[in-house]
Amino acid sequence: MSGSEKELPKRAGVDERVESRNEFQEGDCAACAKASSQASASSDSHGAKGRAGGRVLAGHRIIVARRVTLSLVFVAVIASLAFDCGLGTPSTFGVGQFFLLCPLGGLEAMIADRSFIPVAAISMAVVCALALLFGRAWCAWGCPAPVIRRFFKRDPEAAKPSEKSGCAAVAQARTLATSVRHIGRDTRTWALVIVLVATFVAGLPLFCLVCPIGLTFGSVASLWHLFVDKQVTMSVVVFPAALAIELVLYRKWCMNLCPIAGLLGIFGQFAPLFRPKVAAQSCLACAGKNCAECLKACPEHIDLHAPDAQLQLGECTRCGECVRACPTKSISMK
Repeated sequence: MSGSEKELPKRAGVDERVESRNEFQEGDCAACAKASSQASASSDSHGAKGRAGGRVLAGHRIIVARRVTLSLVFVAVIASLAFDCGLGTPSTFGVGQFFLLCPLGGLEAMIADRSFIPVAAISMAVVCALALLFGRAWCAWGCPAPVIRRFFKRDPEAAKPSEKSGCAAVAQARTLATSVRHIGRDTRTWALVIVLVATFVAGLPLFCLVCPIGLTFGSVASLWHLFVDKQVTMSVVVFPAALAIELVLYRKWCMNLCPIAGLLGIFGQFAPLFRPKVAAQSCLACAGKNCAECLKACPEHIDLHAPDAQLQLGECTRCGECVRACPTKSISMK
């Protein structure tokens, strides 16, 4: 037997060991890759759950903070009555010589008096600056009207999604021209114009006589004087009756006629802070599924998936109901 023939079995054994080692390495790499992908998927899953859990917590925090703020407004008014500390009401709120007027009330006062009133102008400037940042946040965080409607179960009926609803990612861009047109189509804008024209003609701040905010705290003050000071006045009957007509019998006051909402809505079109944002990757509506929970929960009937969602968000009150209602917790406010 030649030397080359003797080496064949030896080389064959070496080749088998090399192939076996290669197969082991390939299997080991495949196992590592599988384990790595599973770990990555698990990490993504935990991350998604963590983000969703954070949004759940954020939604509840917004609701709790809003309720606390509204409660503090009522407590401040009652404390002002009880201890005569002069805090006033949201219509005229302040301490000593430093106070602010309701922006619409101040504007009406200047128009009715045909003069410049510094405190009214300063109040208007402060409120407009806040509205340019936070839009109509006052309507959910300070105004008592939604609380009264909800107490009597007279919230507007839930809205239905339009046929044009889709993924928020394909929403139309907001421009100055489209914002102005949207403001012009809002009935509350026209209610504001009518109030200001009527004030100019009559020479009186007419809306202040029927403003739900003034009527609410006027009712509180009347009841306080009735039970504490034993003073009986017609306001005990007139104020609550007018308030019931506006908010209880006509359940769409805030959505259709409130001129304060019309005034704040003008600036709300350009307010950048704390607008609801939809995470398209986890949103059911963006995935083509039938979901409109955020629209049903919104007291302003804002459809976050409509092509004009950015325009509709000019009416957002930052109430946080859409964040809490979303089943996949895909909505956040930033």
